[in-house]
Amino acid sequence: MESKTNQWKTFLFFVVVSFIIYQIYFVQKNDYRKSFKGEAIALVTINEGTERHKVVRYYFYTDRKILGKIGNRTRQNNLYKEINKFYKVKYDLNKPEENEIFLEEELKPDSLALVKAGFVKTKYYEYDDATGKYLEKSKWK
Repeated sequence: MESKTNQWKTFLFFVVVSFIIYQIYFVQKNDYRKSFKGEAIALVTINEGTERHKVVRYYFYTDRKILGKIGNRTRQNNLYKEINKFYKVKYDLNKPEENEIFLEEELKPDSLALVKAGFVKTKYYEYDDATGKYLEKSKWK
């Protein structure tokens, strides 16, 4: 009889400890992210890794260029759609390195909004084999 009581006490102890760890790690982490007050436009540049270990890299500007990355985005089917597209990012005003990007909805900012957000449009040239000429192109950086 006494061993069953000890088993229940051990089981109850693990349940309580698991609940406390869950509260500390997941709930407080989400509350902390909800406290992010800064908001900016981020450009996704690289989407790499195998299907199970995807890593999305992005950057945005505050008073300087901030690089961010998020790993293991298994919720979305085709992550390659995200490359060279703009998304909203929220960040901590005191530590912009701590941020969260929202890949659920792509932003379609105009040129003025992108310049205001710190991006610059740069020209580059690509050689076209069919015509034998260099074609002028541009992209946001």
